[in-house]
Amino acid sequence: MTSWIVRLVLAFLALEVGICVTLLSEDWKPLRDREDALFQKLLTESRKEENLLVDKTQPDPRTRVVRPLVEGRSQPYLQITVDEQAAEDLHYPLEPEDWWGLFNHAHAVGCRIAAIEEPLSWEGEGLAHIGRLASLNTALTQFEKVIVTVDLERLPRSQTIPSYLKASAIPISNILGGADGLRQVNSVVFPTSIDFNSNTQFSFRPDESIGTDQLAILRWGEHIIPSFPLAVAMAQADISPEEVHISLGDHLRLGDGPIVPIDEFGAFKITRAERPLYLERLAAEAYSPSQVEDTRKAITESVGALPNSVLFADKLSGPSPRARNSVLQTIATIDTLPRPERIEQHHRMSARNEVLLLGAIAIIAGLVVGFPTILRHLCYLLLLVAFPALLVLMHKGSEHWTLFAPAVATSMTGWILAMRMARYLPSRKRSKRQSKARPPATAIAD
Repeated sequence: MTSWIVRLVLAFLALEVGICVTLLSEDWKPLRDREDALFQKLLTESRKEENLLVDKTQPDPRTRVVRPLVEGRSQPYLQITVDEQAAEDLHYPLEPEDWWGLFNHAHAVGCRIAAIEEPLSWEGEGLAHIGRLASLNTALTQFEKVIVTVDLERLPRSQTIPSYLKASAIPISNILGGADGLRQVNSVVFPTSIDFNSNTQFSFRPDESIGTDQLAILRWGEHIIPSFPLAVAMAQADISPEEVHISLGDHLRLGDGPIVPIDEFGAFKITRAERPLYLERLAAEAYSPSQVEDTRKAITESVGALPNSVLFADKLSGPSPRARNSVLQTIATIDTLPRPERIEQHHRMSARNEVLLLGAIAIIAGLVVGFPTILRHLCYLLLLVAFPALLVLMHKGSEHWTLFAPAVATSMTGWILAMRMARYLPSRKRSKRQSKARPPATAIAD
């Protein structure tokens, strides 16, 4: 068998190895994760001037979506303080009729999102109590979005998750990887008195005393409950719970909204804004319709723009750690986080082109061994430089990509086979010398 036929057979074996690695990389998660990390590293290194996000939620495995990120901007807020001192002329805790007046006031000012940190829960019977709650719920329907909180805990005997919490929960399937590290809850401390409507989003109230003040999410069975600051950010970005995608230990992505860093336990990993842009009004100053113009004037003088959201919470300033890390500071920080802009689709090479590429690599790896020493080392150098450069250009310029592991496996297999089998290949020089030294035998007749 001639030398080039043997080398083609070895190249074909190397090509088969590359194809097998291609099939393996589709289903073997460790190899697929390595490919994703290498793709992202090459992309970010070649475009250092940009902040990029590789969207892993893309369902098509042959298309990788890359989204450049832009910095967010601070938004003004109207905070209506509802602590005991701020509501001295009203009931405390506030009664449904007090909240009714506060909600109408905020809507008249021009706010379209209402976020209530205090759980709205009252016990009572009779038509009068039902009528008070009905008026309160009617006032909430004026807003485009309403964020309400409930207090959650974990008990030895769990409850069935309420329907309003289930409708507001993030599907557990939206978490990349396991959700075992999340803190779990299974009970509502006090049932809410608020009706669940299409504009209502329920969340859990962060509580420093039980260690949930830094958490972005909690787990209730197969549902992920957002915290109050996260739910407000979702409302600001106008996204549903199904559009929230979570990568524990990395980030939490709010659809086309902010990318929020979190740790493996679901806690925020952000440096909170020290001076959020807001106007604070006491509950007693934001109750009656006659005070609407005063509030608008104060907004113009303080923040200069009409807030889209009103936050009903405790006083921001104060000596306690909770005051320094208030929900308003968390919400204002999320507003400034990077968010995806346009969409870039990087399509994988067709199967035919991938086979042709692997075939060329296999043939080159098999033929290089048979070259003279100087030419062989020159080919090694060219391959070392040209092959990575080719792949980088594919990623950057043409927006096409291919797997790296099959190319590496093909080249290594072809090179090793050629090296090991070179001793068995016929040598032209040796065959020529043998033909000159040993002429063919001739027949001698007696």
